[in-house]
Amino acid sequence: MKTNFFQQIAGLGFKGNFLLNINQDETGVQTVSVVLKKDKAIDGLPPMLFKATANELDEGFFEQLAEPVQQTAGLISNLESYQKELEKAKKNAKPEKAKTNKPAETETDDDEQDEQNDLFTPPEDDKQAKAEKKRLYDEAMERVKNLAQNTKYAEALAQLPDVTEYPDKAEAIEAKRKTLQAGKEAYDKLTASFND
Repeated sequence: MKTNFFQQIAGLGFKGNFLLNINQDETGVQTVSVVLKKDKAIDGLPPMLFKATANELDEGFFEQLAEPVQQTAGLISNLESYQKELEKAKKNAKPEKAKTNKPAETETDDDEQDEQNDLFTPPEDDKQAKAEKKRLYDEAMERVKNLAQNTKYAEALAQLPDVTEYPDKAEAIEAKRKTLQAGKEAYDKLTASFND
């Protein structure tokens, strides 16, 4: 009896280990589990499972197996490439001081400058942006205050800064909104009673 089983496997083009497990139940249905492994590149890949009769597997097993094998091989290849590039990046990533041959005296100056520009110190642009945002908030709240003093509660409510833009001022904005709303309601009642 001659089969081309191994030629079919070679035709799939995967370089690595094919782990095949075939189980046949009492009704003649076979479950074929296929796991691809290559140099422990990926552990934990789920097996590909095929469940059919022997005749059905003979007719379509390799056609059904080809696409998942190509996808898995691509995934393993991409992961291996990524891991190689990651190793190169680790080797190439050297501290600035190791790249420069400055005297020790300037290195301490660099250390002081690094301390000033560390992750916890916001850049100058951030400080300016925060100052501008605070200025806009203060101006808006001043307009709201002036409108409320002139009993223009609806306009004052419309001028209130948005809580989503100033989450750190949410409590103050909501308290002001409640105060303005209460003032508006009282003013509306008062004007309604005068009109009656």
